[in-house]
Amino acid sequence: MLAKFLAVEKTIKFAVLTMLSGVMLLIPISMLSTALAQSVVTEVSEPGVKPNEYYMFTLELNANESKLGVPVAVFTLTNIIVHKGDNVTIHFYNTGEDVDDRHSFTMQSPYKMNHDLAGGENRTFSFKTDTVGGFTYYCIYDLPSMTGHLEVLP
Repeated sequence: MLAKFLAVEKTIKFAVLTMLSGVMLLIPISMLSTALAQSVVTEVSEPGVKPNEYYMFTLELNANESKLGVPVAVFTLTNIIVHKGDNVTIHFYNTGEDVDDRHSFTMQSPYKMNHDLAGGENRTFSFKTDTVGGFTYYCIYDLPSMTGHLEVLP
């Protein structure tokens, strides 16, 4: 990220932030430190800097599924940001105590996979991120509530 400063009446009042995506933001100088701190949080990792290893658990929310009319299970990790070419490892845990409480980690093309686990099971799997874009992962048993997003940056 690059920060450029605009002078207004001989004092710097605004900064132009150029994000990695190329988007330019004009913000007051008074908010610069907050913006810089937030932008650092957005970038999860760079290729080769950190291993792209994630732990994901299933979570049953304490709500009446019959009354709501939708499943009340979620993934504990709903947003993964990586770069093209990264090797991603996911440790997926179905925390359900009942064997019949099935959950899956499913993605369509190009990262086609379906890891279907009974309650109490876990599985570790890896894949290489060779396509840039945003991709949804979900549980085939608990749509629309149990979804997440994989963002693959260039």
